[in-house]
Amino acid sequence: MGGLRRLARWLLTGMVGGAVVVLCISLVWRMFIRPPVEPTVEQGSEKVIQVQVWNATDVPGLARQVQQYLRRRGFDVVEAGTAPTRYNRSVVIDRVGDHRAASQLQYVLDLPPDALRTDIDSDLVVHCSVIIGDDWQQMRPFRKRGDVSLLPW
Repeated sequence: MGGLRRLARWLLTGMVGGAVVVLCISLVWRMFIRPPVEPTVEQGSEKVIQVQVWNATDVPGLARQVQQYLRRRGFDVVEAGTAPTRYNRSVVIDRVGDHRAASQLQYVLDLPPDALRTDIDSDLVVHCSVIIGDDWQQMRPFRKRGDVSLLPW
């Protein structure tokens, strides 16, 4: 009977220890490796980044999916639709000269740094435009949960 209790105690200790390790890794991941991004123009500001999303592929519904993904994260997606031309690569376009806002959006979508463009258009009422290209499956909204490619090792 004493051996069974000792085994149960070791198993419980191992499970609790494993849970602590997983929580510590998760904390380090969220705080230092992939920290959350605020959808505001400036830290502590109430001004939310306004975005338009365009689908430049033959796959229907991608703009709506990115729109929902960004809205769940607090961005103000004011327009979503189909782009007039097709793009091979997805891009984030800075429309007002606010590179920080465009970089935040690029980070949230997990696009490479060279996906950032600047094309200032004072007629638009948005900070950034997102154009979804044929590489859309590489964007974070379309990755499956538990995808090991997100892990650093």
